[in-house]
Amino acid sequence: MKKDLESHIVPRKKCYTCYRPGKFCVCEYLKPVTLNSKVVILIHPMEAKKEKLGTGRITKASLTNSEIIMGIDFTNDSRVNSLINDPQYIPMVLYPGEDALNITTAQESEVSHLKERTPLIFVIDGTWPCAKKMMTLSKNINTLPRISFSTDRISQFLIKHQPHKLALSTIESVHVLIQDLAKKGIEELNGDEDAMIETFKAMVKKQIEIATDPNTPSYRGKKMSKERKPMIREKKNRSFILK
Repeated sequence: MKKDLESHIVPRKKCYTCYRPGKFCVCEYLKPVTLNSKVVILIHPMEAKKEKLGTGRITKASLTNSEIIMGIDFTNDSRVNSLINDPQYIPMVLYPGEDALNITTAQESEVSHLKERTPLIFVIDGTWPCAKKMMTLSKNINTLPRISFSTDRISQFLIKHQPHKLALSTIESVHVLIQDLAKKGIEELNGDEDAMIETFKAMVKKQIEIATDPNTPSYRGKKMSKERKPMIREKKNRSFILK
């Protein structure tokens, strides 16, 4: 019986840009932006598997000069170390901390060095516990200068639980960061970066539609009972380095 059922299962085609099933692809909203900075998304393996909700891959697709590296401990990662040791870059990590450079409130003298070479910004993509573990284990990342920002923006990630106030998803965090970098004269933007947020909102909307449609199979291949009401998680706040 099980074999008969499996034989009737048709694999859903996947878009290998946004990593979502073809029917729910959001690439039509993308307008890739080229930055002066290079963004490297360090994605936790668990986050990499959350194709329907993770924003790291959409962030990568939104920025032409960016890349994703998957792992937990990057101490001996050859690609990460080659980037850190490349003299053309000024490496740093987007992560809060007392010694972090707050790009929002920084004075000109504090950011002038970022115009001398290409900023290399590592972004941790994982849940808060996973992100802390990645930072703790990755000796080459946790010793880098940290950069952060201040914002009163409320996350639009309506379908995810948020751990604390004024917390943002990865794509929202990068969006705020590059806009603040532009205000300091480090980036040159023309508004195309807002497509990142439109793509993100489209993803959230499509996911809500999936969750509330009793005729749409879930990611496990099961259909939701028509008598069972779909649960849309209340929007709380999330950390700006979390998904």
